[in-house]
Amino acid sequence: MYRFLILLICLIQPPDSLNTVQILGLFPKHRNVFSRYLNANQNSHWSIQSMEMFRTAIILADRYKIYVDGHPINGTILQTNTNSNGFAELELVCRSITNTTEHDVLGVVGPTSSTSARYLAPFAAHIGLPLVSYTASNADLDDTFNYPTFYRTIPSDILTAEAIVKLFKYYSWITCSMIIGNDDYGYGGLKLLSENYYANLSIQERLVFDPRVDKFQADLKQTLEKSRSRIILVWANHSSSTRIIQHALYAKLLGNSSAIGVNETLQKEAFNIWRNLSHDRDNVPEHVSSVSLEAMYTFDAVWALVQALNKSMLNNTSPSMKKSSTCFDSLLQNHDEYLMHVNNTSFFGVSGHIQLSKINSSDRGYGTMYGLYNVQSTTLKNNRGERELTYIKVLTWYETTRNWTNSTNEDNTYIIWPNNETTQAPADYPQLRGQHLRILVIDAPPFVIVHNSSIPKQLSTYAKILERIRSNPVHLKTNDSNILIYGFVANFIHELAMRMNFTYKINVADPSTAYHSLVALVAEDDRQYDIVLSNIAMTSDRMLKVDFSTPFHEDTFRIITRLNPYSSSLSLFSCFNPFTWDVWVAIFAVIIYSSIIIYVFEHQNRTIENNQSELKTILIGICHGLTSILIMNSDIRLTTTSSRLTILGLYALGMILIAIYTANFSSFLTLNRGQSFISGIDDIKNGVLPFSRIGIVTNSAVSDYYIRNISTHYYSLSSVEETYSRLLDHTIDASIWDSSILEYAVNNYYCNELIVTGVGFIKSSFAIVLPKNWLYKKDLDVNIVSLRESQKLELFEKVWMNHRECSSSSSSSSLNHVDGPKSETFSINTLGGVFLMFLIITAIAFGFHIWNCRIPTCNLLESDQPTLNIDQWNLLSNLVHCFDENNGYGFVEHFIEDQNRLPLKLRFKYPSVDANVLSIYTHIHK
Repeated sequence: MYRFLILLICLIQPPDSLNTVQILGLFPKHRNVFSRYLNANQNSHWSIQSMEMFRTAIILADRYKIYVDGHPINGTILQTNTNSNGFAELELVCRSITNTTEHDVLGVVGPTSSTSARYLAPFAAHIGLPLVSYTASNADLDDTFNYPTFYRTIPSDILTAEAIVKLFKYYSWITCSMIIGNDDYGYGGLKLLSENYYANLSIQERLVFDPRVDKFQADLKQTLEKSRSRIILVWANHSSSTRIIQHALYAKLLGNSSAIGVNETLQKEAFNIWRNLSHDRDNVPEHVSSVSLEAMYTFDAVWALVQALNKSMLNNTSPSMKKSSTCFDSLLQNHDEYLMHVNNTSFFGVSGHIQLSKINSSDRGYGTMYGLYNVQSTTLKNNRGERELTYIKVLTWYETTRNWTNSTNEDNTYIIWPNNETTQAPADYPQLRGQHLRILVIDAPPFVIVHNSSIPKQLSTYAKILERIRSNPVHLKTNDSNILIYGFVANFIHELAMRMNFTYKINVADPSTAYHSLVALVAEDDRQYDIVLSNIAMTSDRMLKVDFSTPFHEDTFRIITRLNPYSSSLSLFSCFNPFTWDVWVAIFAVIIYSSIIIYVFEHQNRTIENNQSELKTILIGICHGLTSILIMNSDIRLTTTSSRLTILGLYALGMILIAIYTANFSSFLTLNRGQSFISGIDDIKNGVLPFSRIGIVTNSAVSDYYIRNISTHYYSLSSVEETYSRLLDHTIDASIWDSSILEYAVNNYYCNELIVTGVGFIKSSFAIVLPKNWLYKKDLDVNIVSLRESQKLELFEKVWMNHRECSSSSSSSSLNHVDGPKSETFSINTLGGVFLMFLIITAIAFGFHIWNCRIPTCNLLESDQPTLNIDQWNLLSNLVHCFDENNGYGFVEHFIEDQNRLPLKLRFKYPSVDANVLSIYTHIHK
């Protein structure tokens, strides 16, 4: 059952007047209709009180001896029909003006409605007659050019609209449905709010009530129940407002209480004046709060004219009516001075400070107040046994501060809201409280895990998972007694239902149902479901057909494939994978470069008997460089500092390269054991796999993406479950789906069989599918955001999406962000610094080489001039040769070479060393 909060802005219409020297009073005819909501009407109708206050003001003027040309001011009451269009009031006033048997009309108090004022005000301006209304508050009447002689003691609708907007801001309301009367007052209020305050207040629905036929232009109950706001603003006069409230009660649209806003600027002096001056004391209300505002405004309207007439008499410029047989030919003489005194009128009246001025508008100057009253039931009962209603003031708006403040009576500052046990203000949007939702879900672990007790499961892994989910306290029943649902969505629905107090019925869709079809079920006019809740992503095409709630989960697309794919191939050059080819070229260049500079450094120090060719020497240098990089022993002896420094750089370079290669190659081999043969979506786009080997679930957000961005050719799948089956039987090699669902399946059901590869791409948002313009969308969005702020959604994700039954080594979690083997390959950009350090070391070696070549002993043989003849050189040569053969150095050298050829354990044993020493000693002795 729907309940609404009605904010009622009441305007009560009063009647006409009398003669002159007289003032006419226009008042509506009294009907025996009493308001159930206002204490002011429990004793008498407001119109009766207004007529009494009109007579009170006239009597008070007589007692104060305020006369015009020695004659007292009389008052004439003209009663009008509340449903008149203005011509009736104009006709009554014209007859009084042209009636030669009556006194001159010097002013009119009224009319009651803004519609009637539109007819009377131009006529009054034409003949110079002041018109002071006590209830016509339409803002259009502020036009001083068209209505120069129109005044009013009731505040303008401009202030009323401002007070209403401030009240909505006070309660954080931004929307309302508006019911207006079919008159200028109602349409004027609608115009003010819709044109001047559209940024602060959004009017969702508009209803027009015609009091002449007592009907709305549209069905009241149907319109309000479909409205996107639960705050109803009634902008109508008093009689229309009463009928509107009665219609709402009959339609059961209201609760036991509501808030009513009425104009309130009461002063305690008003009650005393009425009690002392009224000719009928029995009709005087017992309490000041029972005096209607219209009666107060009526008194001040009469008194403003009396004050102006008094000033005119003091200045000897009293007005008089020049009558004519034709109403429009009549003219109020001395009306300029008279109207000037009306404009300058300023006094403290019974409704507050009155200061009429036509400088900016026809409004009273200042002192306006508005009160907010809460209608509540009392313990008293009427004749039919129903509890009587009363109203309690809770807030007051002052024109001076232009803000709502609590009432001075602390006991009355609370509000009883409809169907609300607390004093907290309700939201202005429709709420799901008490509603029944038909919810459709589809099996999609971990979001929706469906357990059908009539279907036995034999898998041991499934048994473990079932045991775990059964231990979860949150499981929801469905329309099938054999089916329960668990998972993220079950927790989500349970939490929303607890917060929002709605009931629900869950249906589980067939697993083969396409996701686009699920969305279409909500878009139908005769839909069987109110919402669809599962892993349904928001897309632009779907948003044209349905609405979505605020997202409750963010996800991405991922690729799933087999752990050991059927189409994998062996690479002959996989051992080179740790380094890129430019690094291998750099290593080979370093070997050639180091062999050449070693040859340069050692060329001058070769022994004379070593007759090796230049090419052989270079090849030996290459072998030396290679063994140095590979950190192997070499028998080549170096004699220069530059060569040794170069070899030191090669050793350092070799150690770093070997360490990097070993670690990276081990990592490569480890990853390659469980790595898929595609690295991500780019491989699919580049055609690494045939499109016919890629499985896509049709009529889904994934298929829309695939067709739009990749290809129209693929292997069609009807459900996600079929994806896993087709991968395992080698029908397809890869498929694309939501990462959360794929990772959950791989980590719990398909251990060491399937793998999720590559990084996530194309972010998607999961949201609840709603019908277009659903009334409760805002209420649902607010509660979803509240769940996110309280970290409830994060808790649900942690419970369901982070769970794994597989071991971490066999699951996809360690490979979630590996983009193939190439991501572990080192390039020349990474290792360039190592090669640069080696070049710096060789540059230092060149520096040592150049420095050594500058020493004179290096070129001693070239600089000395020989002084021996040929025979002497031959004798010296023979002597050196004889020494070389008999000095024992050759024996030692040959012995060391022979020992180096032996295994390490057999080298330089004691018997062999002793025999070699003895042989050298014997040879030298000979």
